[in-house]
Amino acid sequence: MSANPDTAVPLVAVRGLVKRYPGVVALSGADVDVRAGSILGLVGKNGAGKSTLIKVLAGVVQPDEGEVRVEGELVDPHGAHQSAQLGFAFVHQELADVPNLTVAENVQLGLGYPKRLGFVRQRELRRRTRVILDRLGADLDPGAPLGALSIAQRRLVMIARGLAADARVLVLDEPTASLTDEEIGHLHDVLRTLRDEGVAVVYVSHRLDEIFSLTDQVAVMRDGATVHASPTAALTPPGLIALITGNVEAVEERPRRPSPTGTPEVLRVEHMTAPGIVEDASFAVRGGEILGIAGLMGAGRTELVRLIYGADRPASGTVSMHGTEVRIRGPRDAMAAGIVLLPEDRRNQGAVMDFSIRKNITLPALSQFRVAKPVPLPHNGRERDAAELLVKQLSIKAASVDFPVRHLSGGNQQKVVLAKWLQAGADVFIFDEPTHGVDVEGKQEVYDLMATLADEGKGVVFISSEFTELVGACNRVLVMREGRLVGELEGDAITDGALVERCYATT
Repeated sequence: MSANPDTAVPLVAVRGLVKRYPGVVALSGADVDVRAGSILGLVGKNGAGKSTLIKVLAGVVQPDEGEVRVEGELVDPHGAHQSAQLGFAFVHQELADVPNLTVAENVQLGLGYPKRLGFVRQRELRRRTRVILDRLGADLDPGAPLGALSIAQRRLVMIARGLAADARVLVLDEPTASLTDEEIGHLHDVLRTLRDEGVAVVYVSHRLDEIFSLTDQVAVMRDGATVHASPTAALTPPGLIALITGNVEAVEERPRRPSPTGTPEVLRVEHMTAPGIVEDASFAVRGGEILGIAGLMGAGRTELVRLIYGADRPASGTVSMHGTEVRIRGPRDAMAAGIVLLPEDRRNQGAVMDFSIRKNITLPALSQFRVAKPVPLPHNGRERDAAELLVKQLSIKAASVDFPVRHLSGGNQQKVVLAKWLQAGADVFIFDEPTHGVDVEGKQEVYDLMATLADEGKGVVFISSEFTELVGACNRVLVMREGRLVGELEGDAITDGALVERCYATT
């Protein structure tokens, strides 16, 4: 059993943290207790201050005011090394790995590799890593290059790194994105075991079912401050949502979206094949339709849409737009044909992190913002007007459109990627896990945006690992398993149970 959170002395005590950036107050009085032998759920909207608080504990950000104490002693972590010495280990929302190294080298990175005569003992390194991966139930080759793995598999490797550090405080920021229910359950079992061994766990998640099933305590942040802290058992889901949003009406249940009738196809994919990855996939999307694609990790969902978009080359298959076959040799051809992709890995594939919001939003359509036709220079005023309109429309939280995307919260980064493609314009929008790391209200905004695009006659393809999202948002859902499309559900037939049954079926 976990320690009694009301009597245990906090292992980590955060008091009055304040952090200001030009035009933005990221923390405005954060108070959090992290107790040994307890799992703390840290929740709040995007921009509430969760990520900044974690960065302070990691030694990446120095607060302007406030203090952090570990076992009652005042500490001031400066950098990852000092934070690790204090007993912190982090599994960040965005991947902090090295694709050119092996799985084992990534898991043990910074912990010291076993050596003999100055050479790394690879066999021992992989043996140690295998033990940790087995605890996670991760069937990964410790010697495999990390860059060859999927995003979900790489996330498991980062979780394994946290376990390898044998830390006293394990901080996990949205660790279950793209994981299957079975993998999530196993991870939660591991965290409960660590808790029972006296480890303090800080668990950041926008999946409230995880907060209620896993955590002992909950701290709610809003606008940079801690607005509530209590045992999880003292809360209800509606009550917690009201604390997070400050508005109970923000979580009204979405009515099922009716299927469009009589609308023409905007996209048709036939016999799309990449051997061993995607096999003979064929489907169509009608104008005004939101088509979901469901499947477990490794089912081939992301790989399929990357083939359609030209990010990867298929062995065979055709793509047609409005009844006419188009040749797609790369993303540029796809965009010219009217297809855009919002990728799962927004930091590395969806946005230019060192660019401003304005430059990211206008990047795909620079020709619209030239000073004059012969001059290949952007018109900053036109760019700013277009960006400000979309920032307001999508409720992107930033001081100005010239704010660097790198410093936005994960959910606001996702909104910038959305804004970029809205500015460029398209007939088919492919959303790959668009609500990963997005808060309750932000998810609602994404759903509303997809519905608006469909109402305008666009075709929308929506990939999500959360079946409840597909149930609420989609007209139809295709099911993928082992690289093949194996089922289709429509209307009232789209239920959590039906999706689970088809995703896990073995016949």
